[in-house]
Amino acid sequence: MSIDKKPTTIQESAEQAEQEEANARAEKDSGLYTHEFEDPFTYEGRTYERLSFDWKSLKGKDSVAIERELLSRGIAVVNAGFTPEYLVAMAARSCTFRNDDGFRTVTTNMIYALPLVDFRKICIAARNFLLRAGSR
Repeated sequence: MSIDKKPTTIQESAEQAEQEEANARAEKDSGLYTHEFEDPFTYEGRTYERLSFDWKSLKGKDSVAIERELLSRGIAVVNAGFTPEYLVAMAARSCTFRNDDGFRTVTTNMIYALPLVDFRKICIAARNFLLRAGSR
């Protein structure tokens, strides 16, 4: 784990802020979100330091499958961007992490088990992607 260099001058602070803003714009435009855990997260014996989500990899069939799964559990999706269960399922399907055999290990249950701050950041990133997609 690297230690971030703290800015020592106003110029360095401005440059760092500008770089962070550029990185955020690039991530937003690409449809990718990488979540860095402040403390590594362990679930079912596997430890995660970061998770990446490729929102643009999702297809219409993913949306339909998520909605059908939620309906079978008695959860109606009125607005996907504001239905927490939809956002969680969307995150699980778009997570790029795979085990050594190439299988998805990030499930909705794992996302529900995240610390609240991490859970909220991931759901907000999913919501923001949907909101941006709807505004184009």
